[in-house]
Amino acid sequence: MNAKKVLDGLRRNWNDRHWYTDVFNRYVPRYYYQEVVSNDGDYVVEQDWDTLLILDGCRFDLFEEVYRGDYQTALGGTLETFTSRGSASTEFLKENFHGRELNDVVYVTANPFVYQIPGDPFHYVDHVWMDDWDDELETVRPETMVEHALEVHEEYPNKRLIVHFMQPHYPFIGEFRLPDDRGYLGAVAKSLDNDVPDVKLVWERLRDGDVAEEDAWRAYRDNLELALDEVQELVDVLPGKHVITADHGNALGEWSGPFPTRVYGHDDYLHIPALVDVPWLELPADERREITTGERQTEAREYQDESIERRLEALGYR
Repeated sequence: MNAKKVLDGLRRNWNDRHWYTDVFNRYVPRYYYQEVVSNDGDYVVEQDWDTLLILDGCRFDLFEEVYRGDYQTALGGTLETFTSRGSASTEFLKENFHGRELNDVVYVTANPFVYQIPGDPFHYVDHVWMDDWDDELETVRPETMVEHALEVHEEYPNKRLIVHFMQPHYPFIGEFRLPDDRGYLGAVAKSLDNDVPDVKLVWERLRDGDVAEEDAWRAYRDNLELALDEVQELVDVLPGKHVITADHGNALGEWSGPFPTRVYGHDDYLHIPALVDVPWLELPADERREITTGERQTEAREYQDESIERRLEALGYR
């Protein structure tokens, strides 16, 4: 525990009851799930797929509701609950990919944290979040991900393909958007100490009662539908066996485990069902791709730290 950081926070937030809960959750439940309870999540790379489509921050119950409502007939497949090895993207990526030699995998990602996996385990990585970031929406559009995925598959047709969409992760850019929600543009300004009063992330607003849970759920759901529309187009074109899953979920006030605090949003090492129970939808495959290995082709690219930080801030990670 960083005592100086906690004391500085106490001076700034001594009269904010939510701050005490956040500090407790960051240290006590995280220690419990990291050091006391073993991680019984499943490794995605050890499963059988040619294309793995990751929906960032998608709860199982949200996916099941949307899938069984409008997408089951079109997509088909078998839906099961999958236990993620991480309750946030950083932990998911570290647990699944760090230290592996994945020369048969190419990774197309809207999530910036893939850039931080040590050792470049993949044959090739397309960092869409750096090259085709939407400055207006402060995220990567799902249709942009489809364009990149098709281009990468054309270049590497005999590789397993991971496509990591940013949706349904906030910001909510679907048909229904929360009223008076300035999104992550406001959150970035707040993180830079600019004068943007009362700007909060959606999960903070939900916690504080500033937004109704049914409205947050509707915007969350529309963000997922936005992604699934594009996922459906992609799987209709790509050959092979496709699996749709998520890296983690989002908590809407569920208990932190055996502790008397509630969790909103997500953080690593909080292995409660709302965060680690994710969908695993295996789609029917008439044909399989012939997968080959090869020497790593990942480009040596240098990004400005400021650009990386701004994108992480825009997605609520700073």
